[in-house]
Amino acid sequence: MAFLLGECLLLDRLEEKGITPADFARHMQCSRSFVTQVIKGKSRMSLEFAINAAHFLNCRVTDLYVLKWSNSRLE
Repeated sequence: MAFLLGECLLLDRLEEKGITPADFARHMQCSRSFVTQVIKGKSRMSLEFAINAAHFLNCRVTDLYVLKWSNSRLE
């Protein structure tokens, strides 16, 4: 049994805080393109990036993605 990453919730967290994706990218010192890819689910945050994002957004790392429960780690 394992948790799998589902939909990215970064845009939701940014909207809750009133932060634009462009401002978030500047703060995180990454490209706006990367942030867009993460939001659209085309890229995933590294653990290090997610920890820093959660710290900046004052949320938990687990608040950045929908977590899906699976009986198999192979899904």
